Amino acid sequence: MIKIKKVQDGISKTDNIEKPYCVDFRPNGKHGNRKRGEFVTRNEAIRFRDYWNGELKNAKEWEPNPEDNRRLIELIDLWYKLHGKSLSDITKRLAKMKAMCAKMNNPIVRKITAADWSKYRAERLEKVTIKTVNNEQTYLSAMFNELIRLNEINNNPIKNVRALKYQQPEMGFLLPDEILILLEELKKSRNSDAYLVAKIALSTGARWGEAEGITSRQVANNQITYIKTKGKKNRTIPISEELAKEIPKKRGSLFTSCIGAFRKALERTGVQLPKGQCSHVLRHTFASHFMMKGGNILVLQQILGHASINDTMKYAHFSKTHLEDAIRLNPICNNNE
Repeated sequence: MIKIKKVQDGISKTDNIEKPYCVDFRPNGKHGNRKRGEFVTRNEAIRFRDYWNGELKNAKEWEPNPEDNRRLIELIDLWYKLHGKSLSDITKRLAKMKAMCAKMNNPIVRKITAADWSKYRAERLEKVTIKTVNNEQTYLSAMFNELIRLNEINNNPIKNVRALKYQQPEMGFLLPDEILILLEELKKSRNSDAYLVAKIALSTGARWGEAEGITSRQVANNQITYIKTKGKKNRTIPISEELAKEIPKKRGSLFTSCIGAFRKALERTGVQLPKGQCSHVLRHTFASHFMMKGGNILVLQQILGHASINDTMKYAHFSKTHLEDAIRLNPICNNNE
């Protein structure tokens, strides 16, 4: 049997398209004519081999499959139908992917190259951050990989493009007096829900959307259970009896959308925060003070709902004992221990 070889990162020299399957043999022996072909799919390679090897009865002269001319928007819609609609963040993700598609002029997917993506990325960096561009690349690459697993396509055109490195931004959090000032400003807001949502976020380390979106079923026995979270796992956090009494006693959603009122109140306080951290500042504040007061990093991981401890470790330096052995055990330390 003539073997079909799979070439890692095989790029066709004739049309510069990735064709990982290769057939190269002489059907009539070592002195016969050589038959060689490069193919996008294994089935295509099999048909080529079998035709020239005389194994297909009444076979028509071999021809490659018609080229796949589907455009990016078609694959985005297909991915959504087969997989994407099950994701918890699909509304936001789908909107971003369609926006990317429009900015890229909805290209034919098989013609996308690493150079095309690099050019798009460079243009985007003039308007957005490195983190945003990396997120876009993650979304697109994940879509291609899923469609490969579903046997809908054969190649991820940007699989070899590495994400850009970026400096972890400074983390903003509120000091005790700034917390009091913010809460007083929130009391003055037209949307009265903002004050209580902020207190819940400060008390449980929740993201603003998680605290704002709780329903009556999620609050019981001085506890709040967060569902449909970013980490896709429910988590239950205890709250004080005092805070529990402040939470409305009604059915269904407990709060209206009030992130706008929060942002305006925060702006009125004059507190300066690193760019882009307004909506997460309460979560960062909870975690920072938790560690400064002697909290355990593993417990904090559970409270915040981080899948990996690496995500939580960015708060470790707030602990009073964090890496304190660097003082006691450094080579120029004079101690008698």
